[in-house]
Amino acid sequence: MLKIVSCLDESGIGVLALSIAEAGEVGLMRLIVSDPDNASKVLEGADFSLARSRRNTEVTAVLIADENRISKVTRILADSDVNIEYAYSFGTPVAGRFVLILRVDDTMRAEKALTENGITVLSLEDLRKQLQ
Repeated sequence: MLKIVSCLDESGIGVLALSIAEAGEVGLMRLIVSDPDNASKVLEGADFSLARSRRNTEVTAVLIADENRISKVTRILADSDVNIEYAYSFGTPVAGRFVLILRVDDTMRAEKALTENGITVLSLEDLRKQLQ
């Protein structure tokens, strides 16, 4: 982890959120970064192995508020036939609120359903602002 985040820091790429999981004899690190395309190039240039099939995976970031609990978000997605493949939280509160990062099987349908149901969906630019 130190080598990866240091490499990104030295390249001026901010880490906004991360998840680490054990996968047998290797670790799997998922990152939300301020510059995804450049981060891939920097990490590959430093000889880190990136999963070819999911180098830059589209995810959905939603703002969790008192009226928009995780149970509401997951109900909306289930009712819209959207499957959550994995989830983790954003490292810095946005407007004092928790942010949930979701990898879903249909991003457009998920974001449309969430927005139509009053859930705030955040863009990468919204998340980048938290580094400033």
